[in-house]
Amino acid sequence: MKNSFNIETLETIRTLTLEEQNTFRIKFKPLLKIKGIKSLCLEAEELFVEFNPTEFNLDSFKIRLVEMGIPMKLEAIQV
Repeated sequence: MKNSFNIETLETIRTLTLEEQNTFRIKFKPLLKIKGIKSLCLEAEELFVEFNPTEFNLDSFKIRLVEMGIPMKLEAIQV
């Protein structure tokens, strides 16, 4: 069976503290309900997004993350 999901690694501007990681993980819970998102995994310097590219727009999602206050590198966003 073919895997139809992609994984994208998004880098943060700086290393997130454990408290910041936990805060953002709570904010991510509603995002998991977005059609096309399979999983989100946040670490100190990276966010891993597993998604179905036919159902999910990654660039729009990146903008949403910045609007939520997640310190992402802006060059990761292509508008």
